Amino acid sequence: MKKRTKAFFVLTLFCITLFSGCQNKEELNQITADSSKESESADVSTEQEIEREIERESEINDEVIDTGMTEQEPYHYVAFGNSVTYGEVTEDIWWGDWGMAASSKENDYVHLISNELEQTLLRPVVTEVYSLKSWELASDRTSVLEELNETLDESTDLVTIQSGENITQYQETLEIDYFDLLSFVREKAPNAQILILGELLWPSENIETAKQTACEACEVTFVDMTQFLNDYDTFYKSSLGTEIIGADGNLHVIEDEEVAAHPNDEGMECIARQVLSYIYR
Repeated sequence: MKKRTKAFFVLTLFCITLFSGCQNKEELNQITADSSKESESADVSTEQEIEREIERESEINDEVIDTGMTEQEPYHYVAFGNSVTYGEVTEDIWWGDWGMAASSKENDYVHLISNELEQTLLRPVVTEVYSLKSWELASDRTSVLEELNETLDESTDLVTIQSGENITQYQETLEIDYFDLLSFVREKAPNAQILILGELLWPSENIETAKQTACEACEVTFVDMTQFLNDYDTFYKSSLGTEIIGADGNLHVIEDEEVAAHPNDEGMECIARQVLSYIYR
C-alpha cells in the first residue's frame, strides 16, 4: 500500500511539474509574441517619424526657395532708348515693343540683362522700357523730360540710357541736353546706378563727346561700345529675311531695310554683355 501511495505521489508530482512547464512555455511564447509585436510597432513608428521628418525638411526647403525669389524686394530696372531698345509696332514693318530686329522680346539686350540679373541676384526683376525718340528729335530737349516724370522714383535700382542714332539736328545744345537728361534721372532716381551707352549704329563724334562730357560732370558711367561697333557689320547686324516672333505670336519676316540695319540676336547679346560688365551686383 505504501508503495502504491509513493508511486501515485511521484506520478502526481511529475504531472504538476509537466503542467507547470507547459504554462511557462506558453507564457514564454506569449512574451516572445508580444515583444515581436512591440518591435514591429516600434519599426512602423520609426518609419512614420522618418517620413514626417522628410516632409518637414521638404517644406522648409520649399519655403527657403520661395523666400529666395518671391519674398524679396524686386530689383527695378528702367531702360530708355530709341528703336534699338524700344521698337514701335508698325504694320508690315515691325511687330513688337522691344529692341528692333531681335527675334523675340526675350532676345533683345534689355531683357537679356533683366534675365541675367534675376539669375545672379536671386531677386525678381521688374523691367520698364521707355522710348527716348521724342527727346532725340526735339528742338528743345529739356522740355521733353517732363514726359519721363512718372518713370523713375527712389525704388529704381538701375537706369540704362541708349540714344543718339536719331539726332541729326539741333546738335549745338547737345552737351547741355545730355547734362540735363542725366541730372533729371539722378534727381528722380537718387538710389539708381545710371549707365549711358555709346552709340550703336552710326556713331557721331559730336554726340559721343557730348555724352562723355555730361557723364563726367554728373558722375555717370559711360559704357564704351567699341567692341560691338568693330564687329557690327560682320557679325551683329541683322538682315532682310530674318524671322521674328511678333507680340501677336505669329511668325514674321523682316523686309524693311531700316529694320534690318538693327542688331540681330548675337548683336543684342553682345550689347547685354557689355552693359552687364558695368553693373554693380
